[in-house]
Amino acid sequence: MVLCLTIDIGFHGRKVNQAYAELEGKIAEIKALDHMMDLSNWDESTNMKPASAPNRAEMVATTAALRQRLIADEAFGDLLESAIEGELSDMEAANVRVAEHARKQAIAVPEDLLKESKRVHSECQTAWERNRPLNDWANTLPYLEAAINVSIETSQCLAEAFQLTPYDALMNQYETGSRQSDIDPVFDEIKTFLLREVPVVESTQVSPMPIDESFSDADQLKLAEFSMRELGFDFDRGRLDQSAHPFSCGTANDARLTTRLSANDFTHSLFAVFHETGHARYTQNQPADWIMQFVGEPTGMAVHESQSLFMEMQVCRSDAFLEYIHPMIRLLLRRVGSEESWSLENFKRNVRHVKRDLIRVYSDEMTYPFHIFLRYGIEKQLCNGELEIKDLPDAWNEGMMDLLGIDTRDNYQNGCMQDIHWYAGLFGYFPCYLLGAIFAAQLYQACVRKIGDQSENVRQGDFSAISAWLAENIHSKGSLLEGQSLIRTVTGEKLSATSYLSHLKRRYVNP
Repeated sequence: MVLCLTIDIGFHGRKVNQAYAELEGKIAEIKALDHMMDLSNWDESTNMKPASAPNRAEMVATTAALRQRLIADEAFGDLLESAIEGELSDMEAANVRVAEHARKQAIAVPEDLLKESKRVHSECQTAWERNRPLNDWANTLPYLEAAINVSIETSQCLAEAFQLTPYDALMNQYETGSRQSDIDPVFDEIKTFLLREVPVVESTQVSPMPIDESFSDADQLKLAEFSMRELGFDFDRGRLDQSAHPFSCGTANDARLTTRLSANDFTHSLFAVFHETGHARYTQNQPADWIMQFVGEPTGMAVHESQSLFMEMQVCRSDAFLEYIHPMIRLLLRRVGSEESWSLENFKRNVRHVKRDLIRVYSDEMTYPFHIFLRYGIEKQLCNGELEIKDLPDAWNEGMMDLLGIDTRDNYQNGCMQDIHWYAGLFGYFPCYLLGAIFAAQLYQACVRKIGDQSENVRQGDFSAISAWLAENIHSKGSLLEGQSLIRTVTGEKLSATSYLSHLKRRYVNP
């Protein structure tokens, strides 16, 4: 055991026990490996050549195994036990809590299984990137079978360690404390509402005029970078790139996000940028003193998604924001004529039009949850052994027909191959998107209650009050609290569909 001794000055300017100080040093080493793997994933998605995939897969697997070894090591466990015997601040105690959770996960999953998982997921992601544009399901299936099977095997190890069902164990990797028993009633309430209201909105809304034009990559990237700066992204500490699927990663001083450009519809890329900027602002506002500690991380991916959806949906689809950004869009895309299709009202209709779509990331707010219900249901079936992976396209088509009335037979590219998540090993992640939308609505209402309606400021391009409120209440907290506890503390509400459904009613049902 490590003795619990006191030293005069700790890492954060206060007396701490020696074991805790040593623990922070070990965690900093682990976080350095995390950052390396994060940048490797970014490079794999933006720059790496296909021929490099096998070597990269082995590199990632080896690094992940080294990380696990450091956490599972008995000396690390001894430091954890001794650290809690001394005086700890709230952030330090939370750092220990997150470290204990990470150690429990590391011990639960055998190193050989972890290495195999990282290897097959890296190979599967590369196969997906290669085969999706070709609509080639047959040559992707073997990779996906390996990827999902290793995820299920991992879930069984975690389930035993945490005394959870296998699927709850998968969700617990991304949002600690989330359980099907908690989220299913909330999801069911939302599904019932949407099945009733989506047809009504579809039949009463005014259809937008199409914008049948093409947009250069250069102009779209100028618009993206302008929007990111306006929303508070610091380009001195981050960058924008392109990838097959938009994502955000990195650290407070090296935040990276990507978008996917579409020559025929600039809104696809633009709203992806709004979304990923929400993620990146959370990353850039991590508590500076804790960047190299577990507690400095964002607390769970549902809260992370709440920050992207707060920005993309609550703010950037509001009347105030659309009125602010519309003239800048016309200027930067060089569309300054008087065509009716470029009017403000038509722009609003375009970005808030309720229309059933094949693609999740291009869906409107009202139909987006259907895509999550589909994936969530399929994940549970696969995890529980109720669906074979080879039958995934049929299950996908059946779900799309039931929820959205869209036939996806033989359209693998825009069906079960459209998302990177399963191919990259993010199995059990999809519930975080809808949980994030729910949290975003709860947070937005709490923000308005605290600092007042910000419509006039947003209309002038002033996001400072909103950004400051998010930074103070969410970003700067790191992992001080688990996700649902943080939302409950900030909003005074437990997980509930109420704020989310009220938001949809105001914007779409009774505008």
